[in-house]
Amino acid sequence: MIDIASFVLCGFQDMIVGAFGSSLGWLIGHLIVLGLVCLTCKIINNRHHIISQSPWDVSTLKSIAVFLALTAAQYYVFTTSFNFPSNESIGLAAVSTILIRWLILVLE
Repeated sequence: MIDIASFVLCGFQDMIVGAFGSSLGWLIGHLIVLGLVCLTCKIINNRHHIISQSPWDVSTLKSIAVFLALTAAQYYVFTTSFNFPSNESIGLAAVSTILIRWLILVLE
């Protein structure tokens, strides 16, 4: 049988096969891939409705960009200057950025 799910899902497919066995794991993995393909097609077909009805505007996108930039900057400082582990640095940077944003909104 062709195993497209292993190519798309990589290690996650191995976990599914380990949990459910080879036959059922193959089926579940391919159903997940099929669902992702169907969802992508549905999003592409309804993109005009999604764009016109989305509550997101330029200010929301700017807030997301600033959040990602501040988190990345703090992650860089935590991993290079303080030698923190990677996973903990991501969490600490995200929480610190949320705290900074909250402080700015409250003090504004």
